[in-house]
Amino acid sequence: MIDLKDKVAIVTGAGRGIGRDIALALNKAGATIVAADYVEEGVKALADEIAAAGGKAMHVTVDVSDAEQCGALVK
Repeated sequence: MIDLKDKVAIVTGAGRGIGRDIALALNKAGATIVAADYVEEGVKALADEIAAAGGKAMHVTVDVSDAEQCGALVK
């Protein structure tokens, strides 16, 4: 896997399923994770799990169908 140290990955749909798996894989490669989903529970649990394992993560509740929320997420 490539080295993603000092990189930030925004992962939408990170609260469950494929999005969660992608976030975990990117974190394993060294990326700081911004876990985004419209349901806070899943992304909060994911961010807590990553932090407990020594990684860096934050969670954001966002509706990706809303352009303003997506813009705020990236900023």
